[in-house]
Amino acid sequence: MQALVVESPPTTPPAFDYDQIPLGYYDEVMRTGHPVRRCWHRQKFQRALAALPPGPGLSVLDIGCFAGTFLGMLPGDRFPRQLGVDIIPKQIEWAASHYAAPYREFRAIPGLSALADLGETFDCVTLIEVLEHLSAEEIRALLGHVGRLLKPGGRFLMTTPNYASAWPLLERILNRASDVKYEEQHLSKFTYPGFERQLRAISPGFERDLELELKTTSHLLSPFVGAISEPLAMWLSRCRDPGQWRFPFGSLILARFRKTEG
Repeated sequence: MQALVVESPPTTPPAFDYDQIPLGYYDEVMRTGHPVRRCWHRQKFQRALAALPPGPGLSVLDIGCFAGTFLGMLPGDRFPRQLGVDIIPKQIEWAASHYAAPYREFRAIPGLSALADLGETFDCVTLIEVLEHLSAEEIRALLGHVGRLLKPGGRFLMTTPNYASAWPLLERILNRASDVKYEEQHLSKFTYPGFERQLRAISPGFERDLELELKTTSHLLSPFVGAISEPLAMWLSRCRDPGQWRFPFGSLILARFRKTEG
């Protein structure tokens, strides 16, 4: 299925008010929502974790952590230093009240520029379904920050909707059925075939710092099996390692970059 892709506009549209999203919204969806939506979010985080280095003793920065759900799934022995940042203070407060630990910290930041002030580097940086919420200018700035925040040889993992899949249809359905409207939030739209080209157009030269080592998709059919059996849906998601799956039409793109040594 080939979707029509609209490139990011040259100017930034009016910002979506993320404060209108209820506290802990996606965490609650993952735990108590419809079985398909529960499986969707659990599988997203499960696949991201499977694509990260095995550790132990790694540090990780999760940019756009929202309610902290992903970091809340990471074991402390594998990741003894975990930092989640987001621009929504009340969601950070919620994350800290539910998921903070001696090895896990949550911090509100005023914007992407504040990433330059974190004062440390990391073995891993994650960006899970955040890229699509950013303008081209913001993506360019973000990639520059990530290149500086990663240790040499560190990994940058991102996921974003694949607009060359069933995702555009799913987005329309969610816009009708969900309290949160995605059409108002998604500014940048990527496809699996054009992913690298689109990133190069936004940020020429970013590959000097970040070398693509894995590109795949997820969420083809397995989340929808959750309507019949959640254990079966989760098993289907786990049965293939992300590095062994190259089908281009899953609803989410998963990409892992390695920080160059130079």
